[in-house]
Amino acid sequence: MNISKRNKWSYSIGGIGRDMMFIMVSMFTLSYIQYTMKLTVLQFSAVSGIMILARVWDGINDPMMGMIIENSKMKSGKFRPWILIGGVSNFIATILLFTIRPDGWLFVIFFGVVYITWGMTFTINDISYWSLLPNLAKDNDTRNGLTNLILVFASIGQFLAGGLIPVLVTGNAVMMYRVVGVSVSFIFLGFTSLTYFGVQENPRAEIITEKVTVKKMFQILLNNDQLVVMTVALLLHTIASEIFVAFGLNFFYFEFGYGGEYLTIFTVIFALGTLTALGLFSLLVKIISRSRIMTLGVVCLTIGYSLFFLNGIIFEMSLAVLYISGFLAFFGIGLFYVTMIVMTANTIEYNEYLTGHRNESIIFSVRPLMTKIGAALQQSIVTLILITSGVVSLTSEIADLEIKKSEGLITDVTSSANAILETGTTGMKMAIRFGMAIVPLICIWIAFILIKNKYIIDEVYFEEITKKLEAS
Repeated sequence: MNISKRNKWSYSIGGIGRDMMFIMVSMFTLSYIQYTMKLTVLQFSAVSGIMILARVWDGINDPMMGMIIENSKMKSGKFRPWILIGGVSNFIATILLFTIRPDGWLFVIFFGVVYITWGMTFTINDISYWSLLPNLAKDNDTRNGLTNLILVFASIGQFLAGGLIPVLVTGNAVMMYRVVGVSVSFIFLGFTSLTYFGVQENPRAEIITEKVTVKKMFQILLNNDQLVVMTVALLLHTIASEIFVAFGLNFFYFEFGYGGEYLTIFTVIFALGTLTALGLFSLLVKIISRSRIMTLGVVCLTIGYSLFFLNGIIFEMSLAVLYISGFLAFFGIGLFYVTMIVMTANTIEYNEYLTGHRNESIIFSVRPLMTKIGAALQQSIVTLILITSGVVSLTSEIADLEIKKSEGLITDVTSSANAILETGTTGMKMAIRFGMAIVPLICIWIAFILIKNKYIIDEVYFEEITKKLEAS
């Protein structure tokens, strides 16, 4: 079944705003707090604990939201209304997150309420958005193509946020995080509106005669053995991908000084690597199996992460090696991720084959569920490394400089910040490097081995399933 041009572009382009929002909050919230808020180690630990608990709650909330969407019967569609509801409410929460700045423990309390609200509202938008994918693209080739296009535009959003924010905020962080937070919120709302008004859902293929209960929801998740495999793999991928970017700003500050230029260039490399992977995937999937594509991705990212870790240890730090290692890592993890998304989508037809029901929203709630739980685990690792290595105590001095800058008490932050960073120890740098490279490598290899040994829905089996479903 071909997808209309209107649906294809309205749906996929909407990913730009969504991923700009997600990258801003997931990649820069901790840095925003670390480098602009004067918090004690205990208060910083409390904020990190809130972020961890919020992600765990989101993990519980995600399948529940999938259940609500599954049971919804709105005139404008099953998924589109929730995309808009989640988008508008998340727009408000994000503006509050980056503009309201009480002090001390009052900030900790305020942050807890707003951050949990942010996670819940983004979940509403995220699950309903991804649940549209199997509704719009039902056959294998169309789904591969649409998934790839979505991830291309998502990568553009990631590049714009990840590349511009470090340059914009450094040296005047308090004011610029406020400007960036509001700006990205409006961009997100605009792209959300594009998806809502531009997409026309296909009629539902089944008529729900009974409500999907909490008990049935977990039965759906646990009884689909292939979904369980992809759930664990998605969890490990999230830890791997998010922990790398979570340390990014700290790595470049400690290695190259207080400025965002090198991180911006590295983000360009990230975009090139990811977009190359997505472009190549659409060609590779026509000639080799998804399993071999995933193997190629793992080989490339293994070389990339290894070079990244060793650069500056066994030989002098080289920017050329840094960028090459980044390209290989991002290229490999891009191939790995797009293959996983298609594999997860295919568990919907597998579920329909087993049970007679598609349950798109509940099944696709697994992706954001694992994203949130994986992010909670990643946050725990990052916080532990930053506190135990002494990085937080050191960077709190830079936060004090940024606050004074915002109050007009000083005019220059960079030179003083660099003097502080130069006091950083080799142990601090090694701890950050280990978290960025070795932990992700371990996670990806575990996920890869699991999929290789337990996932059975290859191209041939998927075609058999779809033919039997069409004949029934």
